[in-house]
Amino acid sequence: MKRFSTTDLIIIAVMAALGLGTKQIVRPIVSLITVPLAIPGGAIAGGFYFIWLVLTKRLSPKLGSGTMFGITQALVVMILPFGSHGIFTLITYSLPGIIVDLIDLLFRRQNQTLACSITEGAIANFTGNLLVLLFIFQLELLPTIFVSLLALFTGNLGGILAHYISKRVSKELSLTTFEEKDSSLEKDEPLTA
Repeated sequence: MKRFSTTDLIIIAVMAALGLGTKQIVRPIVSLITVPLAIPGGAIAGGFYFIWLVLTKRLSPKLGSGTMFGITQALVVMILPFGSHGIFTLITYSLPGIIVDLIDLLFRRQNQTLACSITEGAIANFTGNLLVLLFIFQLELLPTIFVSLLALFTGNLGGILAHYISKRVSKELSLTTFEEKDSSLEKDEPLTA
């Protein structure tokens, strides 16, 4: 495993925090729709908060960044009074990150493509929801299949959003870097008469 730079660790921590923050905002809104339909809210809301996991892999594409994202979230959730599933929290939060790392390996050099982001978003949301359905809700087979397919669909949407956000952020970061390099070159140039 490649060593993580300070920048990588900051990206992972910030994205994990944004994922947890998004969950607290999106879940109550989505619950207005899902509770009357008796659908676990994570099936729909997960598409929004797994954006941050996919973004972590785009902005810090090192092996293990997805896993570190999941473990970071699990540890924070276990400390805070909301969203914890007890010891299952380690599994339900970490496994989607591990799966996204594995998907990144499968795509290898094409891991910055839209197809990779869509796949990661869909499988991460599917995995997280399936684990919660099996360990926490213990639904029957048909509702589990329905909710899992819904999670795949909303995860696709999250992957698409993450892909375009990462392209925009990467473009802005590269423009800023070039502007900083240009200004430093101008300062270093000797004055000529």
